[in-house]
Amino acid sequence: MNDPEHLHQNILYSLIDGVLLVSPSLIIQEANLTVEDLFHRSRESFIHRSLEELFPHQSHVLDKVRKVLVTGACYHDVEAEGVRNTPSSRFPVNLTLSPFLETDDSIKGVVVLVKNMSLIREMEERQRPTDHLNRFGEITLGMAHEIRNPLGGIRGSAQLLRQEITSSSHQEYLDVVISEVDRIDRLVKSMMDLARPLDLKIKPTNIHKVLEEILMLEKDSLTRKKGRFEQKYDPSLPLIKADEDQLKQVFLNLIKNAIEASRKGGKIQIVTRVGSGYMTKAATSPIPQQNIVIEIIDSGEGIDEENQKKLFTPFHTTKKKGSGLGLPVSLKIIEDHNGKVKITSEKGLGTTVQVFLPIQ
Repeated sequence: MNDPEHLHQNILYSLIDGVLLVSPSLIIQEANLTVEDLFHRSRESFIHRSLEELFPHQSHVLDKVRKVLVTGACYHDVEAEGVRNTPSSRFPVNLTLSPFLETDDSIKGVVVLVKNMSLIREMEERQRPTDHLNRFGEITLGMAHEIRNPLGGIRGSAQLLRQEITSSSHQEYLDVVISEVDRIDRLVKSMMDLARPLDLKIKPTNIHKVLEEILMLEKDSLTRKKGRFEQKYDPSLPLIKADEDQLKQVFLNLIKNAIEASRKGGKIQIVTRVGSGYMTKAATSPIPQQNIVIEIIDSGEGIDEENQKKLFTPFHTTKKKGSGLGLPVSLKIIEDHNGKVKITSEKGLGTTVQVFLPIQ
């Protein structure tokens, strides 16, 4: 560990981002192990070959590398696409280019830092547009107040009328009226929850405690389908700062969805771990924060691609009695915690929901 060369090599191979050393003739001279993982290629397949092999037909990347060689300037946030030798092989990357200097300050090459942007881009694409929900929220709050006032009058009148009527069949009709009014009221309340800012009561929160309370509540529902929960928790997970009650609402909704989706005798996995590859940056803090990840993996039929695009759209639902507000409300709660939600699914193979929450 005292050998400087050994120390530098350990640092290079410990980085989660790819590192390339490129010669003045744009030949790849050195790379860390992450490059092999990113490009799904063995080291031997690209070492001593042109940089263009990893970034083909992207002249802007090669031009900037040449400029670094000539001027010694650094370039940050260079957008590009890495290319693998497999189908659907292109993936987004962010490059940082720096001159590789000798002891006499002469430029002997270029160091290229390669950051995989796949997860971040995928999450951005899967989330609903903020502007759309903001407009939805402004309209909703106004409508909700206008709807709830007459609803109260209808419900009260129906209750009084039910007390006056002796016919049991007529009383049943009024019971339906009261029940449907209550359903509309719950729907309007959900709309208001989606539209207005949350008053979060932040405190140190143990995410495993939150999950276990929900699993205890929903265990019977899954048992009736002859299914079971399987918990894979990281015991070293730190506390997070969160509104415990709001998170319970989120995970109750997500776990209920998983139970409904699961086949008879199926298994639902609940996995927790420290996240890698994605950092959260809150508006109130300039420092990116690492995340914990909670994964809910069901054994259901999965969701087709068209419905996946609409999962966070208010009122979109595939359930006969669903309101289409459960996922949008859950997403809003997580985003108000500076977190993210990612849902991946394949028809016939089940669905995985990942919730990212920042470690503070």
